Amino acid sequence: MGSQWIAAARADVNHGLRGFADGLLADLDAVVLGLSTEWSSGCVEGRVTDIKLLKRQMAGQAGLPLLRKRVLLVAADRRQHRVTT
Repeated sequence: MGSQWIAAARADVNHGLRGFADGLLADLDAVVLGLSTEWSSGCVEGRVTDIKLLKRQMAGQAGLPLLRKRVLLVAADRRQHRVTT
């Protein structure tokens, strides 16, 4: 099913997702593995997003000690709101 869609998208010059389909095909093994495994890097990605957001908010106005303190505060806040199963 998926490979048929990729082939159709790549064959149509006017298809808006042609570049996306090219990217999928270039790294198809990783895409299939990422969609079929039970492992997730969502927690890590969430932390990275938090750090990037804080860095952008501060925009070079403060040094590493303040950035570290804010990262730890956000991490502590996330810990209070996490969902456990």
